Amino acid sequence: MNTRFLAILTIVFLFTSSSIFAGEKIMYKWTDDKGEIHYTERAPKGVEYTRIRTYVDSSSAAASKTPQANNPADSAKKKDTYGTWRDENCTIANQNLDVLKNASRIGVDDGQGGKRLMSDEEKNEKIAQMQKQRDKYCNAAAEDK
Repeated sequence: MNTRFLAILTIVFLFTSSSIFAGEKIMYKWTDDKGEIHYTERAPKGVEYTRIRTYVDSSSAAASKTPQANNPADSAKKKDTYGTWRDENCTIANQNLDVLKNASRIGVDDGQGGKRLMSDEEKNEKIAQMQKQRDKYCNAAAEDK
C-alpha cells in the first residue's frame, strides 16, 4: 500500500512540477497595411489579430540570462566557426561569379511560378553583387590566415 501511494505521489509531483517551470505566454499575430506579419506581446489596436498561446520554460529562460564567463577556448571556437562560415561564403561567391560570367543564358523565377531568362542588365548587376560578396568574404579570409 505504501509503494502504491508513493508512486501516485511521485506522478502527481512530476506533472505539477513541469507546469511550475513552464509558463504560458500569450502572443498576438497580425498583418499590417503592407501585408507584413507581426508577432507582439500586446494586442494591436484597430487591427484584426489572432491570439496565440505559447509556453515558455522559465528554467531555461533563466539559464540563458546568466552571464557567461569569457573563456578563451569558446572565443577560439567562435572565431573558427566564423572562419569556416566565411570560407564557405567565399567559395559560394566564387562559384556564383563563375556561373554568371560563363553561362550565356541563365533562367530565373519570374515571380509567378514560371521561368524566364535573365536580361544582360540583370546579369551585370548580379556580377557586381557577387564581386562585392567575393571581396567581402575572400579578402577577410585571406587576412585571417
